[in-house]
Amino acid sequence: MVLNGEIEAAEMGSGGNGPFMCVFSVQHGPDWTLLTGVPDGITQLACSSIAATSAPSWRGGLSEVVWSFPLGLVYKSTSPFGWPRLVVTVYGTDLCNRRVVKGYGSVHVPCQPGRHTRTIRLYCPLSSSPLTRLLGALFGNPAQLVDPRILAGTDGREVIRVQSGGKVRVNFDVLLKDTEPFNYAF
Repeated sequence: MVLNGEIEAAEMGSGGNGPFMCVFSVQHGPDWTLLTGVPDGITQLACSSIAATSAPSWRGGLSEVVWSFPLGLVYKSTSPFGWPRLVVTVYGTDLCNRRVVKGYGSVHVPCQPGRHTRTIRLYCPLSSSPLTRLLGALFGNPAQLVDPRILAGTDGREVIRVQSGGKVRVNFDVLLKDTEPFNYAF
């Protein structure tokens, strides 16, 4: 499988107006082997050209942050089990200009060859009590995941309380080769 594409942009809404960056990782199962490319990375810092408070109401008040960060990976596998999944973490700044997590999200790489656009809905974990939420906001350390790669799996996600936090738009160009010997036809 050849995977090209880009992490195009994010709509953060009221999630802040400072610079944002996206940390990404492509996770896959044990049957998959990465042949070329870098599966992890960090985009550049980017700001919206329109402040969230002045965005037109017909756009829902969302300001768009554009990264257009390229992806390029080549995988091989004999099984679709553990199909690759893109995991993203968006960082921004709080009122005191401290770097904080604005949202986590993940999406499977499309199984069909061709060009695909996917929207990843972001969410942030919530602290278990209002007191720890307040302390996290005061000291610039809100609740966050120890390892965002757990989003690619299913273990432990059912007990996490979350709050919506924007969306990231991703474009994928998928090319599949030599799938017929394994009885996979697309």
